[in-house]
Amino acid sequence: MARQLDKGLYQGCDSWLVRGLEALGRDIGGRAGTSIRSATLQGTGTALRSVSATPGVVPVDELHLALLKGNFAKALEICRSFRSAQRHDRAAVYVRLLLPVILQLGRDWTDDRAGFEQIAFAYSLMHRIIETLGEATPAMARARAPLHLGRAIVAVAPGDAHDFGARVLVKHLELQGWDVAFVDGFNTQKVAALLKSGPVDALAVSVSTDSAFIGLADLIGEWRSVEAAQHTEVIVGGAAIMPPYGHYSFLQADQVGLRINEMSEHLLSQMTNGRYGRWSLS
Repeated sequence: MARQLDKGLYQGCDSWLVRGLEALGRDIGGRAGTSIRSATLQGTGTALRSVSATPGVVPVDELHLALLKGNFAKALEICRSFRSAQRHDRAAVYVRLLLPVILQLGRDWTDDRAGFEQIAFAYSLMHRIIETLGEATPAMARARAPLHLGRAIVAVAPGDAHDFGARVLVKHLELQGWDVAFVDGFNTQKVAALLKSGPVDALAVSVSTDSAFIGLADLIGEWRSVEAAQHTEVIVGGAAIMPPYGHYSFLQADQVGLRINEMSEHLLSQMTNGRYGRWSLS
């Protein structure tokens, strides 16, 4: 799902280290919580009104610098301004802006351009930005078309702490009209319950580290055994998935290696050709 993220993002970053990064980030974020909440509520502060999005320009470097400096208000405004400029591509802020910045932060860490605490805080702020951008105002909710294409689950492989790509995929699919449930890598046991709760068209599993493959094939087999999931399409992707994809047949997945921006097109084509039991969008 996040195959386009360079695998260098994870070199030297085992799961225990990433959990440490995120735990420290939450701790730092908690200490800075007042300023973050204030910036979220204020939205566009007077001091930031000069931030604007130029059509065709993706402010990756600008957002990257704001996160490294711990400037949540500016980072959020950059994202909001860019999203407003992309009127015909609501998912652009995730795929074209946030993902490249996540890649840069990963490279900052692996290349020793930034310290542990600085990257941890930047990750914490990035999580908060993704959450904030996903919060719909009443006006936004009214403007959204009442389109419900189907139901999907996006899960992170058990024990995998890298969930940025999966979270971005969730937002991307939601913007396309899918009802999406997200399960992180430390609550994977919830997937079976979600499958039992009603028909699920697709289950996408994100694998970002080689260690996350351990036991994954057996787990996918268990999910497939759920009676209500007999027709659920299983898709596996992530930074750990590298071509040729035929090497991953042991996972028992229907599709392997789809990129985030390919997912919605794939699910829509599967729906319209009857894969999910619905021959038309009407």
